[in-house]
Amino acid sequence: MHRLNVSYFGQSGEKITVKSLSGEMLSFQTYDKGTLWIPLWYVSEASAKAVSLAMQYVTLRPTAKLSLAPSSSVQWNQADKAASESSQMVAMAKWNDWYGVVVAPSVWHEGYEVYRPTLLWVRDKDVTGVTPVPTPLLGTDSQASLDTIRGITELSLKLGDDKKTVEKLLGAPTFTETSEDLQTVGGDPMILGEAWRYERKDAHYIVTFSPSGKLVRTHWIIPAEEEPWNRLYAGDDYLFSQDYSVTPLPQTLDIKPEWRNQGTLGFTYLLGAGTDTLLIKGDDGGFSGMHYASSLYAVGRSDGETRWQVDAGFGVLNAVPESSGDYAYVFTSYNPAEQKYVNQIRRIRMSDGKTMWEQKSGDENQMGMWAAKNSVILVTWKDTGEEDTSFPSVLSVLDSETGKERWRRDITREAQILNQGSDDPYVLIRDQNKLEALNLTTGQTAWQVKAEGDPTGEPSFDPYFAGGPQIDPFAGPDSDKRWILMGDVWRLLELKTGAVHGEYKSSPGERFEVLNEQYLLVQHPLDNSDYWSATQFETRLYDFATKKTKFTFPGKGSKGTVHNGTLYLAVNGIPAAIDTNTGTFLWRMSNTAAKDQDLSRYTAGSFAVLDDILLFPYGSDLLILGKHDGSVIGRLRDARTGYAELRELDHRNGTVNRHGDELYIGTANGGFFRYDVGAFTAVVQ
Repeated sequence: MHRLNVSYFGQSGEKITVKSLSGEMLSFQTYDKGTLWIPLWYVSEASAKAVSLAMQYVTLRPTAKLSLAPSSSVQWNQADKAASESSQMVAMAKWNDWYGVVVAPSVWHEGYEVYRPTLLWVRDKDVTGVTPVPTPLLGTDSQASLDTIRGITELSLKLGDDKKTVEKLLGAPTFTETSEDLQTVGGDPMILGEAWRYERKDAHYIVTFSPSGKLVRTHWIIPAEEEPWNRLYAGDDYLFSQDYSVTPLPQTLDIKPEWRNQGTLGFTYLLGAGTDTLLIKGDDGGFSGMHYASSLYAVGRSDGETRWQVDAGFGVLNAVPESSGDYAYVFTSYNPAEQKYVNQIRRIRMSDGKTMWEQKSGDENQMGMWAAKNSVILVTWKDTGEEDTSFPSVLSVLDSETGKERWRRDITREAQILNQGSDDPYVLIRDQNKLEALNLTTGQTAWQVKAEGDPTGEPSFDPYFAGGPQIDPFAGPDSDKRWILMGDVWRLLELKTGAVHGEYKSSPGERFEVLNEQYLLVQHPLDNSDYWSATQFETRLYDFATKKTKFTFPGKGSKGTVHNGTLYLAVNGIPAAIDTNTGTFLWRMSNTAAKDQDLSRYTAGSFAVLDDILLFPYGSDLLILGKHDGSVIGRLRDARTGYAELRELDHRNGTVNRHGDELYIGTANGGFFRYDVGAFTAVVQ
């Protein structure tokens, strides 16, 4: 009876067309679920007389039989129950002299197939005792088993229930938080409600209410073995979902921020900072036709108030802050207010959003923007609607103070601009086997380097891997030296002279992160030269000082940061720490994942080191870990994190940033926080 594999409850008022009858069952066909079966009794007039009961524990006789429906010949003996299970069951319905009792499935899911509790029926003559189920079910004194609670909530909670109803059943939440975005219509404004979080040692339960206080979704987080599963749901009940986690359930820590800014789009990333202003990028997280909006806005560093905002709609948005923090260069391809493509370049004062100058080139061309010392770099190409590379692109350089053009020249469509920050001394352009540095004033070649070996592809342009150095939004990219791929060799070049300060000969498919001036963290595929086709990897720590690989370990190491001789990173998605001198693992975060599981999809952001703790965005939680042992201390209240495809660099650089005593955290529901580091660590300790 525990393997009835009920997967769909049906919807109120749902119409069905009977396909066939078989004994006490009828079948009907659905377009998306195939053939479904239900007991005939549930569509009879008699079933309309069934009534709901206040939850009661009923004790059954050993000889009791459980029926599929009242008076059904399909029955199970009470003795079929496992010896370890309680002899009590929960009754939630009554029909004449029959009790409807909740029977949990033996397993709640098999792969993507999710099973529901069901209602079986027992005669009241087989019931020897009835006692009320103590409520609240999730109160601190609750003795109810997890299966009992899950069964009751699955059959009790309905969309539209109010907070009083939920609190009466479950009790007061452990914590309340701002919900995830509840908007289901692409392109429409975010809808944020309130999430009630209940935390037990064996499970977490999140009940979410709309702004008007009505239940709109629930979510279980359950410990699991071997393989994690996310957002599973049964039938059409996608708003009642389940996670199965192979990492520890983190208890929430309530740490008060100095301020919280609420943006208009889901994902918030710190892009740059001035003396009194923060530059933040907002994004809806969509892609491939489902991206509707991105934005750029400035927030007061001391008060968290939004000062100005640029909306870019579904078009391209690129912004480069000046190193002074006083201005930013902003490119938007689309104007959502005018509903047309404009290819607009602006120099904006960060303190108040005033436009110092602007240019619009219309919708006939496509454009890209970069920056360099006192300069704005543009590349424009004809929008033919086809992948036609026979037409050249036009490279031009503008004076950053006035927006006036200094020079222009044609370049091939295949040429790539490699500038990263507003202090780069030249235009850096790579075309086939040659890298040129062009004078910003004259356009003349200052130096050039030719490639050696066969081109291995440019992983720096891989939208799914955040390689290279982690960019500090408060300092900007390093404009003195930069690792650049030339042929099959990565070279550390001095940008002013082109002098080579180091090399790393790459193999096909490799990806690497620049950890600091000494170390590269290299992912090396073992079974395929194509990175995304490979299934086996090893990771190498390359020491630039000795020009040798210092050590290797199996798996994919990523999101690395080095602090006081320790490398903190994720290995196949599990946070870990390694001694950089010996290569010895100091710890790995506790987990129950199978050895072949790669959980890298949970690790979008980067580590931040705060005294004796680490902060690390992991799935939807900002984890707080013990720096010395990897213990999961907890999760930060109200800091809902997440992953948006194709924003790898934004996640790595802009989600969690420490600057002195200031800690800044971006989220996946439009929130952006500032914390005081001292106050933060004091609460944790």
